This record gives sequence, C-alpha cells and structure tokens, in this order.
Amino acid sequence: MKYIINHKIFTLFLTFIWCILCGSFSIHAIIIGLVISSIAIFLGCHIPGGAQYLHSLNVSFFNFLKFMFILFIDIYISTFKMFKLIFTSNINPRLVPIKTSLNNDWSIFFLANAITLTPGTVTVNRKGNKLLILTTYPEESNKIVNQSLVNALSKGVKH
Repeated sequence: MKYIINHKIFTLFLTFIWCILCGSFSIHAIIIGLVISSIAIFLGCHIPGGAQYLHSLNVSFFNFLKFMFILFIDIYISTFKMFKLIFTSNINPRLVPIKTSLNNDWSIFFLANAITLTPGTVTVNRKGNKLLILTTYPEESNKIVNQSLVNALSKGVKH
C-alpha cells in the first residue's frame, strides 16, 4: 500500500491512460484502471532496480494535472485533424527526428507516451533527449509536439 501512496500521481496517470485506451471514463473503468495501475506499480517496485527508479520520480501535482489536461485536449484536437486528413486523403507517413529540451528520463518517458497517445503520431525510438516520431501529418505542418505540453512537463516532473 505504501508504494501506491508514494506514487499516487503516477497511479493517476496510468489510470488516465487506461481510461483513454478503454475509451471510457466511467466509474467502472476508473476503478479497474486504479487496480491495474496499483498492481503495475507494486510489481514495478519488486523487480530488481525498479523501486530505486520509481523513487526517482518527483512530480508536482498541479503541474502534472495541467500536463494531463493539455494532453487530453491535444488528443481530441488531433482526432479531428486525423478525420480531416483521412477524408481529404492527405496522409503522408514519415519519420521525423525531434530534439526535446527535456533532460529528465521521466519527463522524456511521459512525452514519448503522450506523443504515442495522440492520434497521428507514434514515438518509435529514443536516444538521449532525441525522439524519432512516425507521423501521418503533411510536411507543411511542422508542429508535431505541442510546446505547451513540453512546458507543463518541464515544470511538473523534476529530478
């Protein structure tokens, strides 16, 4: 139980991702997400090196909540952009390397997963603070990563 209390923000984040993947924010989905997130964190603390790595996560609650809010809005906006691209047949899959200003492993982890959760983009690889992203957006749209998302992460996750 102490692992879950110590990592309550991470538990909420995993529950948020669970609800997005289920496509439902019902009480039933939230409770199942909390249980699965708690089990994942409990198991993560019991693998060799896992507890030390999880304890290095230092999250500011309100800034991380702001990050999740921006991510939620970004996912919905990207969904409508993808509808438009699909109906206009303007899809141009390509790999785009980006260098992020984040240098904390946890921040880059959350950014990579946020990119993957956003429709039309998938994080393929990471080397240091460079991410390789598969995107379906046309080449003229050079904003693949929302800068306000990166700013919220830099304030919300510290090391």
